Amino acid sequence: MEATIADEDDQRRRLALMVLSSVVWSLWGYEILIAIASQIAGYHESVNTASEAFWLPWWDMDHPLSGVYMAVLLVAGIMALVAHLRVAGVMRAALPIGSLGPSILGAVLAAVLIDVFAWEVIATLTTSLDAGEALLNEREDYAYTLTLAHLPGEFLWSVVTAPVFEELVFRGLLLGFLLARGWNPWLAVAVSSAAFAGTHSQYYLPGLLSVFIGGLLFGWLRILSKGLAAPILAHSLMNGWVFMQDWSGIAQP
Repeated sequence: MEATIADEDDQRRRLALMVLSSVVWSLWGYEILIAIASQIAGYHESVNTASEAFWLPWWDMDHPLSGVYMAVLLVAGIMALVAHLRVAGVMRAALPIGSLGPSILGAVLAAVLIDVFAWEVIATLTTSLDAGEALLNEREDYAYTLTLAHLPGEFLWSVVTAPVFEELVFRGLLLGFLLARGWNPWLAVAVSSAAFAGTHSQYYLPGLLSVFIGGLLFGWLRILSKGLAAPILAHSLMNGWVFMQDWSGIAQP
């Protein structure tokens, strides 16, 4: 028991020193992965024009396979992050599983309902203030046409892989790093939520506020459950609700 406690303390000390890793993964990790993939895709297409059909989905979100490619990219990011934390010797401290008992599952459901309510309130307010155009919508340069052919890939990346990747980074590495440095838990949750919102550059300010509120709720679940299983589940359910909104929009005649 004493050896286990000493090992956990050592992991927390190691995690508290990972300043650069926390900054890179929380603020730039997503963009770095996308930039690397785009460079590889661009190079291969430039030397072999016949490969354009394969590489096109990397940068054309209108392509039905773009969601599948994004999911592959996120899985690669998850594997890279886990490998990095294993090498650094902070795996358990940065990525604890935590509890998923009945009370925690109730808290997950409450967090999702609160998040949905906040999203709807902000959408209603911004729509009324902006002559019917909800500012939760994505910026024009991020907009793409969503069709039935997109939905399998959209589900795979937004509901399955993105919640895992983002929770490992923001409620795992970043929040764990701040807590290991002795930050007040709620200040740490707020800072990690701000970083989480900041990576969603596709949204206008109301959308960023909605993502920030979601981050606060996921951070609360991380503290309450002492792990990442609960926030991952809540994040996936929330993204699933957004996915269903997209589906219903397509299904309407």
